[in-house]
Amino acid sequence: MGPIGAVLILLIIFGSISGVILGLVQLTNRNKERMAIISKGADPSLYKDEFMRYSNLPLIAGIFLIGIAVGIIVGNLLYYRTNAFQNEAASYFFSILFFGGVSLLLATYIDRRKKKSGK
Repeated sequence: MGPIGAVLILLIIFGSISGVILGLVQLTNRNKERMAIISKGADPSLYKDEFMRYSNLPLIAGIFLIGIAVGIIVGNLLYYRTNAFQNEAASYFFSILFFGGVSLLLATYIDRRKKKSGK
């Protein structure tokens, strides 16, 4: 493993730890704010609207990851089965970006259709 691999591993570890810490801080702050609203006698359903804004995040993330997986497979096929690209990295890069973008467009379309139907 070269120096680039070591840097990537450190970035992944640092990003994971930071994400967990930020997630825990967000959860504790949200809980404290909700408890303060309840103690003042206000309606705690105000947070429901904020939560519903991100309710389709698993759908979008799942479709995006499927698009990336399809991009990796197509990039492999483009490089090894055809002569479309002379560079292996270019075939993977192109297909991952292309299918990732298509999957985000598909997720946006599904999300809008879901919101229009009221489900």
